[in-house]
Amino acid sequence: NETNLCHKCHGETKMYMRKKRLATGEIREISTIRCITKGCQTYKSIRSTNGFFTYTDLNARCNSNLSLGQILELIYYWSQDLPIKTVSDLTGRSNATIVDWFNLCRDVCCSLFEKREKMGGQNIVVQIDESLLRGRRKYNRGRLLLGDLRHEQVQDNSADFHSDSDQENQINLANSPTSNRNYGRRLEGPWVFGLCSKIGDNLERRFFVVEKRDRETLIPIIEKEILPGSIIMSDEWRAYSCLKNIGYDHRTVNHSKNFVDPTTGAHTQAIECSWGVLKTKILRKMHGTSAEMLPRHFIEAWCR
Repeated sequence: NETNLCHKCHGETKMYMRKKRLATGEIREISTIRCITKGCQTYKSIRSTNGFFTYTDLNARCNSNLSLGQILELIYYWSQDLPIKTVSDLTGRSNATIVDWFNLCRDVCCSLFEKREKMGGQNIVVQIDESLLRGRRKYNRGRLLLGDLRHEQVQDNSADFHSDSDQENQINLANSPTSNRNYGRRLEGPWVFGLCSKIGDNLERRFFVVEKRDRETLIPIIEKEILPGSIIMSDEWRAYSCLKNIGYDHRTVNHSKNFVDPTTGAHTQAIECSWGVLKTKILRKMHGTSAEMLPRHFIEAWCR
């Protein structure tokens, strides 16, 4: 393997364990790569061959005091989906350190997500649905998701509109940056569009934050994520009415009458179950997240 050749003489290398004294005075055995060519014997850190373990600071210097074993321990806890507080208690690491490494794990998920292929295919079912990602607030009191408007902010914003009639107020409200066509002036949310497809025992789930649930927003996502000829199952939301015209086998279920359509067998139970899992993690276990981090958590859910 050319990546294991010596960077000086291009000779053969071998992995060794060597002792290194840290800045704290602790002596630790670390894995290194050493050139076995006589007269060279250059050492190279094993981290330099892997960009993930080479945790660099803003000055492009390796700035992690964690050993490879400690890093793998954090990766394992991330793969088990343990809360940060629990990981901190188990490892003795600070919350900031754990958050940094968990975000690096999500970076890997994002890299994989960028290379994803389209879902579905001939005779493969893809279920689609949209849902409002909001928590339950007793008596309309309590915290909202991070990044969403609060009641007081909406009242303050509404008071800024100075017009001579109620009709002009309605127009200004509709055109305001915080207006949402599907949910008025959104106090809770946002809307999330979900797709899932089960092949064998594997259930692939993809989620996207959307501002609107109209045809102009959802159809481009469907065309980008689902192969033509796939069987798409959904409810009877009007934005999906054109799917048969663009190369999909669209089957619907009227949820006001049946959970499963008695004629076609169409249902959306898999995606509905996925909403429950997703909301339990983000709204209850994590107590919400910021608007910037929300898509990254969706990608993490896809990767898992």
